Amino acid sequence: MSLPNLSSEVLRTFVAVVEQQGFIRAAESLHKTQSTISQQMKKLEQEVGVPLFKTLGRKRVLTHEGEMMLGYARRLLALQDDAIASLQSSGLQGEVRIGVSQGIAELMLPDLLAEFARQNPAIRLYVETGYSPALHQGFDNDEYDLIMTVSLQEMQGSGDLLNVEPLAWIGAPGWQWSGQRELPIAAYTSNCQFRIACLEALKHHDIPWRLVYTSSSYQGLMAAVKSGLAVTVRPQSAAADGGELVGERLGLPALPSVYSWLRYRPGFEAGRQLADSLKRASLKAR
Repeated sequence: MSLPNLSSEVLRTFVAVVEQQGFIRAAESLHKTQSTISQQMKKLEQEVGVPLFKTLGRKRVLTHEGEMMLGYARRLLALQDDAIASLQSSGLQGEVRIGVSQGIAELMLPDLLAEFARQNPAIRLYVETGYSPALHQGFDNDEYDLIMTVSLQEMQGSGDLLNVEPLAWIGAPGWQWSGQRELPIAAYTSNCQFRIACLEALKHHDIPWRLVYTSSSYQGLMAAVKSGLAVTVRPQSAAADGGELVGERLGLPALPSVYSWLRYRPGFEAGRQLADSLKRASLKAR
């Protein structure tokens, strides 16, 4: 029996539908119509011979076979993208201006940018951190070729959705708080969305708190946390940097999730390849 050849375009659409959490957002991110997205998903299901989606309430979710297909699709696309990038990278040159939210700059970005720079020595990278609203404004004013931003809710026009991750209370391993005194907090400056989410949650649950440490540096913030001086609110993955998830143990309130977004100029090849690298790195981190 001959097996069908799966189109990389259709696989990319399938992955986009899952990552963008629906046909509408996938159509927007891929600049296609919803009917085209729907036709491609029907074609993929016909080619593999099993349903990939099922209806759960008002949502479409993956079937068991769909979950398996998602893993295969991501690996196939990553292999294809790596092959093309390896063949084309030596000819890339120019400057890529990057704006990154302070909320995520410290997580996967430094190692990825260093690797990209090593593979593309003729590319000049310029990276600036800031708060998400200012980065979006700068992108619209042509100050950046690529921006990575965060929000605490889904927002139209924010770009491609990279990741959704819970915010978490992070403290030093074994850190104790009796609830009989003010909760000591370490945070970025007042414009930080994580700080706002932290303080709103405490206020909503009538938990007394005291801001004991502010910093514009992630390293400084985590140093204060790891010393036992205070707790902070960061994406859950930040606990791997020498901290502990303490929210449930200490009875602290639930926090929203953080959405990571990517916007880039599609006509700029160096920016596109860096954007693809960021997307692949985000997939590996899930």
